[in-house]
Amino acid sequence: MHTRVDDELGVTEWLLQAADDPARARAEWQAMDVALLRCGVSFSAIRVSADVVYAAACSEDRFQVDEYLATVLHGGPVFVDRRSGRYYFLVPSSACASWRVADTTCLVANSFLGVPHPAIDSSWHLVRSSWCVPPERPAAVCQADAVAQLVNVGRFRLAAAKETDSD
Repeated sequence: MHTRVDDELGVTEWLLQAADDPARARAEWQAMDVALLRCGVSFSAIRVSADVVYAAACSEDRFQVDEYLATVLHGGPVFVDRRSGRYYFLVPSSACASWRVADTTCLVANSFLGVPHPAIDSSWHLVRSSWCVPPERPAAVCQADAVAQLVNVGRFRLAAAKETDSD
């Protein structure tokens, strides 16, 4: 029988493929809840400001934002760094080659990223980074086009709000 624990273990092992030293990454997760992983191995990541994500979701409530992200990205993995106010969308390693979306950064191969342990979700209020949409299974990533659409919706809503405010 396949269980959630099996899925989490598989996701953990998949993420650890991006660690230079998997044992050190496990220790970082134990000590700090975040491990330094290399983009371009198992995944790349697209960094987007919280303002753009909030505008797209029409909410700043973390649980409403999480629900929105899970829906529009069809369960693709996303985490937030609350201190920096940035969201990170895991995408295929190849996505950065063609990524050209304003107000975002695609973290190319050999960029390092602090990734929360797969078990740390939005219910963990005191951690710096947590999964809004945890990876469901190994190698499950967001479609880059879906992330681009989300960003464009957010940018449009921010521009419309700014235009309304200046009237």
